[in-house]
Amino acid sequence: MVKRQEPFSRPDITTPRFPETTPPTTYPGSDYSFTLQTVMELQKTVGQLTQAVNTLTDQQKEQAKKLDGISHKIYAAIVVLLVIGGILTFFAKGINDLLVHRIEGQQTQQQASPHKPD
Repeated sequence: MVKRQEPFSRPDITTPRFPETTPPTTYPGSDYSFTLQTVMELQKTVGQLTQAVNTLTDQQKEQAKKLDGISHKIYAAIVVLLVIGGILTFFAKGINDLLVHRIEGQQTQQQASPHKPD
Protein backbone atom coordinates (compact mmCIF):
# COMPACT_ATOMS: atom_id res chain seq x y z
CA MET A 1 0.00 0.00 0.00
CA VAL A 2 1.17 3.28 -0.96
CA LYS A 3 0.56 6.19 1.33
CA ARG A 4 -0.96 9.13 -0.18
CA GLN A 5 0.08 12.49 0.97
CA GLU A 6 -2.06 15.43 0.91
CA PRO A 7 -1.07 17.95 -1.67
CA PHE A 8 -0.20 20.80 0.73
CA SER A 9 1.26 18.97 3.65
CA ARG A 10 4.97 18.84 4.07
CA PRO A 11 6.15 16.18 6.44
CA ASP A 12 9.66 17.48 6.72
CA ILE A 13 8.68 20.93 8.12
CA THR A 14 7.38 21.10 11.66
CA THR A 15 5.93 24.05 13.45
CA PRO A 16 8.28 25.64 15.98
CA ARG A 17 7.39 25.03 19.59
CA PHE A 18 8.03 27.31 22.45
CA PRO A 19 10.41 26.02 25.05
CA GLU A 20 8.71 24.51 28.02
CA THR A 21 9.23 26.66 31.11
CA THR A 22 7.50 26.70 34.43
CA PRO A 23 5.46 29.81 35.18
CA PRO A 24 6.99 32.17 37.72
CA THR A 25 6.07 31.34 41.25
CA THR A 26 3.42 33.79 42.45
CA TYR A 27 1.56 33.59 45.66
CA PRO A 28 -1.99 34.83 46.02
CA GLY A 29 -0.94 37.32 48.71
CA SER A 30 1.97 38.81 46.83
CA ASP A 31 -0.14 41.78 45.71
CA TYR A 32 -0.46 43.96 48.80
CA SER A 33 -2.39 46.84 47.23
CA PHE A 34 -5.81 45.45 48.16
CA THR A 35 -4.70 44.65 51.71
CA LEU A 36 -3.08 48.08 52.08
CA GLN A 37 -6.20 49.81 50.80
CA THR A 38 -8.37 47.85 53.22
CA VAL A 39 -6.10 48.66 56.16
CA MET A 40 -6.04 52.36 55.27
CA GLU A 41 -9.84 52.51 55.03
CA LEU A 42 -10.10 50.67 58.34
CA GLN A 43 -7.70 53.16 59.93
CA LYS A 44 -9.77 56.06 58.55
CA THR A 45 -12.97 54.56 59.94
CA VAL A 46 -11.40 53.90 63.35
CA GLY A 47 -10.18 57.51 63.42
CA GLN A 48 -13.68 58.78 62.69
CA LEU A 49 -15.13 56.57 65.41
CA THR A 50 -12.52 57.78 67.88
CA GLN A 51 -13.37 61.39 67.09
CA ALA A 52 -17.09 60.66 67.47
CA VAL A 53 -16.52 59.04 70.86
CA ASN A 54 -14.41 62.00 72.02
CA THR A 55 -17.11 64.43 70.90
CA LEU A 56 -19.82 62.47 72.71
CA THR A 57 -17.67 62.35 75.85
CA ASP A 58 -17.21 66.13 75.80
CA GLN A 59 -20.93 66.70 75.24
CA GLN A 60 -21.76 64.35 78.11
CA LYS A 61 -19.44 66.29 80.44
CA GLU A 62 -21.16 69.56 79.49
CA GLN A 63 -24.58 68.03 80.07
CA ALA A 64 -23.45 66.70 83.46
CA LYS A 65 -22.34 70.22 84.47
CA LYS A 66 -25.71 71.66 83.44
CA LEU A 67 -27.58 68.97 85.36
CA ASP A 68 -25.43 69.58 88.45
CA GLY A 69 -26.29 73.29 88.27
CA ILE A 70 -29.99 72.53 87.97
CA SER A 71 -29.90 70.05 90.84
CA HIS A 72 -28.14 72.61 93.08
CA LYS A 73 -30.83 75.17 92.27
CA ILE A 74 -33.55 72.66 93.08
CA TYR A 75 -31.89 71.78 96.39
CA ALA A 76 -31.59 75.48 97.23
CA ALA A 77 -35.28 76.06 96.44
CA ILE A 78 -36.26 73.11 98.65
CA VAL A 79 -34.14 74.44 101.52
CA VAL A 80 -35.69 77.91 101.19
CA LEU A 81 -39.20 76.44 101.24
CA LEU A 82 -38.37 74.32 104.27
CA VAL A 83 -36.95 77.31 106.14
CA ILE A 84 -40.01 79.43 105.32
CA GLY A 85 -42.27 76.53 106.29
CA GLY A 86 -40.36 76.07 109.56
CA ILE A 87 -40.63 79.76 110.42
CA LEU A 88 -44.35 79.80 109.58
CA THR A 89 -44.89 76.66 111.64
CA PHE A 90 -42.98 78.12 114.56
CA PHE A 91 -45.05 81.30 114.53
CA ALA A 92 -48.27 79.63 113.37
CA LYS A 93 -50.03 79.81 116.74
CA GLY A 94 -49.15 83.47 117.19
CA ILE A 95 -50.21 84.33 113.63
CA ASN A 96 -53.41 82.30 114.04
CA ASP A 97 -54.29 84.04 117.29
CA LEU A 98 -53.57 87.45 115.74
CA LEU A 99 -55.79 86.73 112.72
CA VAL A 100 -58.58 85.32 114.87
CA HIS A 101 -58.58 88.42 117.17
CA ARG A 102 -58.69 90.76 114.18
CA ILE A 103 -61.61 88.90 112.63
CA GLU A 104 -63.46 88.76 115.95
CA GLY A 105 -62.72 92.46 116.51
CA GLN A 106 -64.26 93.37 113.18
CA GLN A 107 -67.34 91.27 113.87
CA THR A 108 -67.88 92.84 117.32
CA GLN A 109 -67.56 96.33 115.84
CA GLN A 110 -70.14 95.50 113.20
CA GLN A 111 -72.51 94.11 115.83
CA ALA A 112 -71.97 97.08 118.20
CA SER A 113 -73.02 99.61 115.62
CA PRO A 114 -76.30 98.43 114.18
CA HIS A 115 -77.28 99.56 110.78
CA LYS A 116 -80.13 102.07 110.66
CA PRO A 117 -83.06 101.05 108.55
CA ASP A 118 -84.21 103.72 106.11
